[in-house]
Amino acid sequence: MSTLRSSLEELRAEDLRFAGDDALVGDLAELERASGALEVERGRRIAEIERRQAHRLDGHLSVASWLAARFRLAWPAAVRQVRQARALEAMPLAREALAEGDLSRSAVDVLVAAREANTEAFERDEGSLVEAARTLPYDELRRVAAYWREAVEPERFEREHDHRHSIRRLYVSPMLDGMVRVDGDLDPETGQTLITALRSVQDADAHRGPDVRSAAQKRDERSARSAAGG
Repeated sequence: MSTLRSSLEELRAEDLRFAGDDALVGDLAELERASGALEVERGRRIAEIERRQAHRLDGHLSVASWLAARFRLAWPAAVRQVRQARALEAMPLAREALAEGDLSRSAVDVLVAAREANTEAFERDEGSLVEAARTLPYDELRRVAAYWREAVEPERFEREHDHRHSIRRLYVSPMLDGMVRVDGDLDPETGQTLITALRSVQDADAHRGPDVRSAAQKRDERSARSAAGG
């Protein structure tokens, strides 16, 4: 651990203002790979602490509550770490790929959910699913995992799909001050479509840069366009 801390201190001491673009990109890639290995090692230790019931020494009934208290984590974050640690114990190919930096943490979450859907089928198909996670973008991987679940458990998948479809709702309400309030729950496919559309708008705004015009200038420009159109 002292070697790890020394390496981190060396990184923190580096003045990034003098780093070239290629060096920055390369460093980020190495850090992403290293973060996967750290995820695996953290998971191994969480699993071992749970196996030994060491969290009970501090009066906690679950390792998740111990993690949340000991490291001041939000409860969902602690639960996610425990869930992943347990799953990776039984996912050797995914664990190795994550340690080698070939999988993102988002991809691991998809694989963990797939395993929880059908443990036996996942053990049989882990190699194919991990290979998909190595090569596909996140959105495509989610679709592959959904197709896999539909193939191995069609009845359960259909029930879940029907349930998600039945509880869909979306409310868009204009407010008195001109703002618009949006609230709802969408199924994964519709939700992903909405996220993609919003990202496109955000990307377009980012390319245009910040709008520094005053309100009066914006009104004048709109008036000028209206007059030209008339």
